[in-house]
Amino acid sequence: MIISPPFLPVRAANQAEQAWLDDAFGLPGILPSTNAPEGSFPLGNYLAWHNGLHIQGQANAEGHTVVRAIADGEIIFVSPPIRANANADDPLNYNPFGEGASWTDNGIVIVRHTTEIGANDNQPTEIVYYSVYMHLSQIGRITPAGQTAARVMQRGDRIWRKDEIGRAGQVYGHAGQVHLEVTLDEANLTRLIGRAPDWVDPANIPVPTADGRIDSAFGAIWFYLPASTPIQTQAVAPTNHLRVASQTRLNEAVWVKMHYEGGSCTFTTFNNQGQQRGNPRPESNGEYNLYNTANTRHNALPQADRNRSSPSGWYELLRFGRNLGRGPNVVDKDPLPANAAHWRQIAGPNGQVVWADLNAEGSYKFSDADFLPIQGWGFFNDDSSPADQRCDSNNLKSLIADPDPNAVGRMEMANLLRRLGNAEVMHKLRRAVCQFPSEWDQTTVTARYGFVRELEPFRNSPEGWTAFEAHLRAVSFANLPAEYTAATWRFHPRVFIEVMRTCGWLSLNEIGQMLPRKGVRECIKDWDIVRERLTDIVGYRGLNRVFRKYNLTTANRQTAFLAQVYIETGCMRLLSEGGSGNPNPALPMTQYYAAFYGRGLMQLTWAGTYADYGKFRGFSDHAGAYGDQRITATSTHDWAAPTAGPNHTLVRDQRRWAPRFDPGVIASNRYNASDSGAFFWVQKHFTGTSNINRLADQGLTTELVGRMSILVNGGGNGYNERLQYAAFIERFRGDGVDASPTGTITATRQSISHGHWGTTGNAFTLTINYTPQRP
Repeated sequence: MIISPPFLPVRAANQAEQAWLDDAFGLPGILPSTNAPEGSFPLGNYLAWHNGLHIQGQANAEGHTVVRAIADGEIIFVSPPIRANANADDPLNYNPFGEGASWTDNGIVIVRHTTEIGANDNQPTEIVYYSVYMHLSQIGRITPAGQTAARVMQRGDRIWRKDEIGRAGQVYGHAGQVHLEVTLDEANLTRLIGRAPDWVDPANIPVPTADGRIDSAFGAIWFYLPASTPIQTQAVAPTNHLRVASQTRLNEAVWVKMHYEGGSCTFTTFNNQGQQRGNPRPESNGEYNLYNTANTRHNALPQADRNRSSPSGWYELLRFGRNLGRGPNVVDKDPLPANAAHWRQIAGPNGQVVWADLNAEGSYKFSDADFLPIQGWGFFNDDSSPADQRCDSNNLKSLIADPDPNAVGRMEMANLLRRLGNAEVMHKLRRAVCQFPSEWDQTTVTARYGFVRELEPFRNSPEGWTAFEAHLRAVSFANLPAEYTAATWRFHPRVFIEVMRTCGWLSLNEIGQMLPRKGVRECIKDWDIVRERLTDIVGYRGLNRVFRKYNLTTANRQTAFLAQVYIETGCMRLLSEGGSGNPNPALPMTQYYAAFYGRGLMQLTWAGTYADYGKFRGFSDHAGAYGDQRITATSTHDWAAPTAGPNHTLVRDQRRWAPRFDPGVIASNRYNASDSGAFFWVQKHFTGTSNINRLADQGLTTELVGRMSILVNGGGNGYNERLQYAAFIERFRGDGVDASPTGTITATRQSISHGHWGTTGNAFTLTINYTPQRP
């Protein structure tokens, strides 16, 4: 799932995701009646349900505040805005804040989005959701001259993420704002969160009895640790990685959040009411070193236990807290001892730093994809009068109310409104998912808002109600699509986008768009061929599982990885090297190369590399046809273990037949083809670089992409094309808004000399054709 905000500011160098999202979701002014931002979610004036969120945009160089589609989809409703005027009697000049006539634009676009967030075996977990863009002053693509495109946007049009939807208009005279909402029907909400939506008392969160879902797993990993969880208090890490009887225990149940990001891993402890305990415990380079840690824990086992273990199984335990594998069956998982201990340093219930076994008996594991109550997620559908716009959800009002149960009038509207601006309340409401009708349905305006006639200032002012009702009709629509009005579950748009950007699971259409159509070697001009390669040759769901396993979920990491994969596979055309290993006199030791020609997404070659992968996955170790003779050779094709020498030659053990399994399983099994490529990615390293992800996290400059190309291939084959592929993929996977059909990049070829990065040759320029690949 790929998603982005409706405003896309330029991202500053090294700007963190949260800081960039803060820029993208600019806050409007503060309402004096609530001290909350104007257009807050899910409640506004009169304690009325508010569908979405008002966002303050910033004008671009041409003076336009451009609103963009948050994801690929299909337009299901369009209503163009009325031109602004100064007529005080126009209902769009109504101002509820008593500041005089102030215009509100009423242009609207509604988009249906269909995407995937995971899969059960080969059955995708597909969701449909809707985004709404309201208060547009102009609809359609904005040209430099400030005019819309010649063709008016229409229902049924396909729209692509980052496409211009129109120009942000005025809301009660405040320019450059858009109302954004995200909504689903109950069936799709159930698929999104992995269960039926139900309210859980945040003060009494039930103890889990099973692990979370496996079809979808993304974002942070969450552990429920019972009071009986074994702990150790020594400063150094435990060396025994199998469960052992221990008298030292937590003595109080806790929840632990494990968050991998930017190469590090952080553990944060909470009690059962979601209150943090102690300080977060960071593991510097905890993610970058995950491959090495998995091997270390596997190798620390007694020899007898290694036969039921594999570094890959440990990798998944460290990454997810459990072995997700490829599906629900045991045979789909790489070997891992059933009694494996997962020791990590956390803050205990009293804040003391301890080593705890996160895989202890009675522990349960989840991810952000489970939308847990401990994270603050609440699902509110208890409105006692669901046909009107007044919030009559006792559960939500209790969340907002003064926490002192003896406070006078704590549940009265005036007191609840004043608490909407409370920082703690606003934080809680960000994860409130609420069911209520759309405020844009013109056919039900009187029934939904009739309750305000009993309130000030309308109680003694019939003309006030008349003006208000006319305004409500002017900003609502009589012919909204039934599928949208039936989608009555609503998310805080900022939080929905923020959370789902961590998913990283790509639908067929999303990944297909990142295959070049023109101007690059191995481009694909037919969408049917794109579909065939991604489904029948590569198997995109297996690729997604590998993205998930190795945390290749950010735009930078997926772009960097795929740019290398395309050249190695001929743009997903083949999973084995052309020539099937025929001897090549240009390569050393060709007599031992043939059986180990390139296979998989990264074209693993040489017996030693296959040996490393076979050991990592725990493949069976039976005698092969060529025995197990070891031969030492000098090669310039492996940068993993630099040694001294005038020519900086690299020495590696090359074997005639090792591992003793058929290397063809990498090409014949699509999951293995993808997994072997990502294995190569995280184990490949150079001095100062734990793995290639460290480079990808620094950015996608030609220098960094060039260095990644050197680490993958030695820098020979397809160096220029790898740069071009990266630029093309980044156009569609990243958050930039450049829509030029072609472009150029300037690069200097990267190299390694005496253990240091350098350059060879002069700077050169490459042309990129950005013609989109679309169904």
